[in-house]
Amino acid sequence: MQIIVKAPVHYAAKASRRAVRKNGFTLVEVMVATTLMTMVGLGILSVLVGSYRVAAKARYRDQARYVIKSLADQFLTQQPADLSGNTYTLFQVTLDASGNSAPLGTGLSWTNSDGTSGTLSTDALGAFYYVYIASNSGSPVKATVTRMVSYVAADGSSTLIYAPQAAGNLLEGDFTITYPYLGTTQSETISAVRAFP
Repeated sequence: MQIIVKAPVHYAAKASRRAVRKNGFTLVEVMVATTLMTMVGLGILSVLVGSYRVAAKARYRDQARYVIKSLADQFLTQQPADLSGNTYTLFQVTLDASGNSAPLGTGLSWTNSDGTSGTLSTDALGAFYYVYIASNSGSPVKATVTRMVSYVAADGSSTLIYAPQAAGNLLEGDFTITYPYLGTTQSETISAVRAFP
């Protein structure tokens, strides 16, 4: 009877290969893991960028609404005329150069967050008032503010003609702000109605 013994070197070689296998990863495993981690990282990054854009849009919208709400509050609370009976510009009915009703920026006043005042600029379409929004919480954006002021007729429609009513007159003011955000134009409007004079 003959007994064959395998060489112990053979067992040692298998054991060393197993030890190497247990202590590391193959190149394929590393590449797959890297690809998966990159995909997960890009997914998280896109969600973060999207949430930042949503938050920034809300910030711009909130400040734009704050600007026109403040102007509407001025329209509702201030006296419309001086002691001599002259109507302040904010309360004058808006007309363009041809006598047609057009939203204008005359009579508006606003102080930007950096302490500068808004600017009134006149172009072919009329006078527009420009302010900066989100300058204290992001990249400042130049916004256009306009007002559309008209009388309210007895039937509730808007009119440019002053017709004294026995119970008094109503004046309607529509304040609109328009600004660019990520290649699109955003717009907000607030309407206010008050007694006049």
